[in-house]
Amino acid sequence: MNNQFAVIGLGLFGTALCEELERQDAEVLAIDIDELRTRQVATFCSHVIVADATDENTVAELGLADFDIVFVAIGDSLETSILTTLVLKEAGVKKVWVKARDKFHAKILKKVGADKVINPEWDMGRRVAQSMFDTRLVDYLELGHDMVLTEFVIGLQLNSRTLADLNLLQQTEFQLLAIKRGQVLHNVLTGTMDLALGDILILAGNKHAIDRWLDKQ
Repeated sequence: MNNQFAVIGLGLFGTALCEELERQDAEVLAIDIDELRTRQVATFCSHVIVADATDENTVAELGLADFDIVFVAIGDSLETSILTTLVLKEAGVKKVWVKARDKFHAKILKKVGADKVINPEWDMGRRVAQSMFDTRLVDYLELGHDMVLTEFVIGLQLNSRTLADLNLLQQTEFQLLAIKRGQVLHNVLTGTMDLALGDILILAGNKHAIDRWLDKQ
């Protein structure tokens, strides 16, 4: 059975979230109080409903407590975002992820029980700053507890080197997950694999260990 996700709030962020989850073949329920927004999302999402997620009876009728993750992507009303989060947690929803507008909003969401708080603008700003600091990084995502997921592009200096040369498969504090070469993702990796100019290494693990490895390259 596919994972079940619900997205409440179908603005730009919520719509993008639904579209990507659908693309990943997840089972998605899209919810918004605005009928126009639901009609737009219904063009690519099969389960869409007009509903008020601040209503306890509605949350119970939709069975949201049975979903793997319910994401609150309401961006136009702090009060509605906070109240929806509270209602979901009181209804027994296992994991409630919430989009926050700022640090103050995030602090309140955590106090009412949000399991994960995402601030897209703040997170993107940090990712852009990391990329500016090291132009070899094409993407950078902090996962918490000093753990990161990052993409590192191969330049002239490392062109034609092997994974064994770079000691990438023997690391204990971070892992090479895959290599993107053009449109192809390679996840079966061996030490004899040659790297090519423009390859993108997808690394995950302790950010300090990754930084130390990058400094040596």
